[in-house]
Amino acid sequence: MDLSKSLHIVRLDGIHTPDPIFSPSFTHTYVSYPSVPFSTPTVISHLTSPKLANIAITTRVPITEETLQACPDLKLIAVLAIGTDMIDLAACKKYGVTVCNVPAASVESVAEHAIALFFAARRKWGKTGSLKGEFGECPGTCREEVVGIVGGGNRVATICRALGSKVQFAERKNSSSIREGRISFTECLKTSTTIFLTLPLSPESLNLISAPEFALMRQDSLLINVARGGIVDETALVQALTTKEIHAAATDVYIEEPAGMDNVLVRTANEWREEGNELDGRLILSPHIAWWAKSSIEKLRRTVGENIEAWARGESQNLVL
Repeated sequence: MDLSKSLHIVRLDGIHTPDPIFSPSFTHTYVSYPSVPFSTPTVISHLTSPKLANIAITTRVPITEETLQACPDLKLIAVLAIGTDMIDLAACKKYGVTVCNVPAASVESVAEHAIALFFAARRKWGKTGSLKGEFGECPGTCREEVVGIVGGGNRVATICRALGSKVQFAERKNSSSIREGRISFTECLKTSTTIFLTLPLSPESLNLISAPEFALMRQDSLLINVARGGIVDETALVQALTTKEIHAAATDVYIEEPAGMDNVLVRTANEWREEGNELDGRLILSPHIAWWAKSSIEKLRRTVGENIEAWARGESQNLVL
C-alpha cells in the first residue's frame, strides 16, 4: 500500500470520546460512526462503503477474521483503549494487519474507581433503607485488609499500601514457577480479604474465577473486578454470594455490554435491593465507567493520533502486533 497517498480512517464507535488528535500536516480522510452494531456484516459494510478503510479505530467493536478477509485495504487497527480482546489477533497476524493500543490509558482512573468499589462493598454503601436501630456487620479498617491483586495493578497496590493494607500479587494460575514478589494463585485466593482483578481477558483468563476458586476464598473476602467481563463466571459469583462463600463483590464489567436486566448480575442486584433482604448491598455494580476521567480521555485521543501517524511514517509505537 502506498502510504504517501491520503489514508482513509474509519472510527467504529466514536461515542466513547471526542475524535483523536492529528497534526495539521497529516494527510487523511476521516469518518466516525457513533456506535456500529457488533455484527460482522455491519462492520464490514462500514469499513468498505462508501470508501475503503485503510485504518480502523475501535474501542469495543469486534474485528473478526471474516472482517479482515473482506477488507484487504485495511492495514492498521488502532485501538482507542488498552484491551484488545475484541480483535482476532491471530487473524491480524495472518493477514499482515498491524494492531496498536494505548497502554495504561486510564490506569489512574481505574485504580481510583476500584478503591471506590472496595469501600462501597466493604461498607455497604449500596444498601437500601436506613439503619433503623441496627448497624449490621461491623467492617474492619484498611489496616486490617490483606489485598490480593491478580494482574498488574501497581497503581491499586500503591493506594492500598498508602491506606495501610498489606498487598500481595498472585502468580498466574497453574504456573509451574513463582516469580519474585508474588505468591501462588491459590495462596492469594486463600489468604486475601480483598481480591482486585486487573488483568486482560484472554483464553487463559476466561472464567478464571469460578466455583472452585470461590470455594478457596475467605468468607469475609471481597472480589473487585475492574478488568474485563468474562474473567469472573457471573453465575458462579451469584451462587457464591447467595451461599455466603464470600462476603461481597463489586464489578464494573460484564460478559456482555451494555449489561441490562438479562444479565444475571444486574438482575440479581436489583432483586436483592428489596429492603430487608439480607443480601442487599453485597453486590455493587457500575456500568463500565472506571476508565472515565479527563486524563484518560486526553491520553486516548492524543496517543491514538500519535500511533496512527507513527505507523504512517513506518515507525513502531505501542504495537500489540
